[in-house]
Amino acid sequence: MQLKKPKYLLITQKLGLKLPLVWCASAFLIGVLTQEIAAAIFISFSSFFLTWLTCKLSGFVFSFQEHSGILKNHIYDNVIKAIWFITLFCLVVNFFESLLAKTGSEAFLGCVFPIVYFGFMLSASNRWGMHFVEKRV
Repeated sequence: MQLKKPKYLLITQKLGLKLPLVWCASAFLIGVLTQEIAAAIFISFSSFFLTWLTCKLSGFVFSFQEHSGILKNHIYDNVIKAIWFITLFCLVVNFFESLLAKTGSEAFLGCVFPIVYFGFMLSASNRWGMHFVEKRV
């Protein structure tokens, strides 16, 4: 039985790497205006690169299910949903904690860097429903 993909996963999948790109580009512009230029460049580009890397590496780990069937398919879907919600929670908490509790360049880093969690969310949304199908010889 194939379940319908939840809407929040479809939206995440549709956003793809466009959201982190816009996030990091706007952070770059804000950083150039308010922070040191070197810090703005490094934090913005490294955040985008780490988002991409996180998406690729976690997608690789999630692909083990498709090839080996470590978990039952319905459990796998629930794990993917849990990963999505946990990373959303971490993204929001870290962003607002940095926004409200930190100052200066530490706040800038703390507000830009949580987008890396989106890499996990994107990977989870891309891998939802990639179930193990036993291959018979």
